[in-house]
Amino acid sequence: MKKIALLTFLFAFIVGCSNGSNQVYENIDTNYIEDNQKQEYIDENPIQIGIYENDYTLVKNYVTTKENFKDLIFSVYYTNEENLGNRNQKYNWNKFYSQYTNIENYKIGFSFSFYVGEEKIEKNILGPDIYCFEPYFYVYLYDDINQQDGVFYSHLEENDVDDDTIFSSIKIYLVDVYKITSPIEFTAFTYDDYDDFDSYGKYRGKSKYTINIYLS
Repeated sequence: MKKIALLTFLFAFIVGCSNGSNQVYENIDTNYIEDNQKQEYIDENPIQIGIYENDYTLVKNYVTTKENFKDLIFSVYYTNEENLGNRNQKYNWNKFYSQYTNIENYKIGFSFSFYVGEEKIEKNILGPDIYCFEPYFYVYLYDDINQQDGVFYSHLEENDVDDDTIFSSIKIYLVDVYKITSPIEFTAFTYDDYDDFDSYGKYRGKSKYTINIYLS
């Protein structure tokens, strides 16, 4: 289990939040990464993933008013069913998680892509990184599954994350969105190793779900 925590930490350096969409790997052995990228990539990830609103319906494209100081909250499940039916988050998570076998090593990550004028901003979030997209919006990750029922809990900080942490929901807090000049492309994905990312840090696996957030 400690190996998984180490990989998650390493990912923060490899493909985490960085300045610009063309950022390559930093602070690691780049020769190793280049050798790894030359190998044939075979994606055996079986997980279907979906992004859901609070009413447990699958999000297609999301339209919201363009205003600052507003929360956008989404949950993630290992399914693409349009309506989950049950209104219990833990039940739904465990129901779809249990339909797979040997997926203990897979983690949930997120990516965002949008324009500010002619500048494209494209970054991954693989762990708590609230100010990754400052000043435009903040990002908060939550583990709603490993919580006691009825007990208050807050967003995750770096020291909260361990091998069992599940990024089951995400809050996007809009701060200065009037500078954003395009829809926000928002993707949830699962990965188990850094061969799931190309040399620019872009996810290249098939276990992903993407929506566009339109600010109108």
